Amino acid sequence: MNLSFGVVMLLLAAMLIYFGRPDKQGNSPRFLRFGPALVLYPPVVLLVIAFGLAEMIHSLS
Repeated sequence: MNLSFGVVMLLLAAMLIYFGRPDKQGNSPRFLRFGPALVLYPPVVLLVIAFGLAEMIHSLS
């Protein structure tokens, strides 16, 4: 259970990173164009990665 939850969290983090990338002209995605999103989005992505890795490590022990 923990391993699958960890994998799902890491896949979610990968999707967040993919959708947060700028386009070819260097423009940010539409949901990142207002001020608070630029402050909140990176910590949310890092938290999802951290929780996913923690669940995977916990499942291996």
